[in-house]
Amino acid sequence: MHESPRSPCILVVEDDKLTREIVVAFLRRGGYTNIVEAGLAEQAMFHIFKDRDLHIHLALVDLMLPNANGLTLIRKIRESKKAAKKNLPVIVMTGRTDTDTYKMAARRGVQGYLLKPLSAALLNETVGKVLTARGIKPPVPAEPLSTLAGPPANQELPPSLDEAF
Repeated sequence: MHESPRSPCILVVEDDKLTREIVVAFLRRGGYTNIVEAGLAEQAMFHIFKDRDLHIHLALVDLMLPNANGLTLIRKIRESKKAAKKNLPVIVMTGRTDTDTYKMAARRGVQGYLLKPLSAALLNETVGKVLTARGIKPPVPAEPLSTLAGPPANQELPPSLDEAF
């Protein structure tokens, strides 16, 4: 589902489909159009290490994934022999508020730590800061980030979100 070559490529790793769709919708509202989705760590590893057509600029990783958790995925990224993969910026998304989880993520060299439920404004602000720190220009959102805190006006929900309500 990657689109615009001008937009940085963001990998969203989230096993919960509804949450993944919300994160993608928030990123799109922030101007990001080149988004790749993975529901499992194994799918994320394929996109990061095997898909030669992709150049991922940043990964948003949920910590609680089935089979291999997000911390395991981050460890595999950091142990990569290729510098471009090893240094991939990672922002963690989690509902866990304990300091041990935060410390484990920090030891693995993550660039951001976002608590769920996410807000569109904070998500886009954090992604933008991490990309900017890497010399990558984030897209200009269609609307100011300050307006992303509320629900989008006259915007259709993704089909599965619509069904949830």
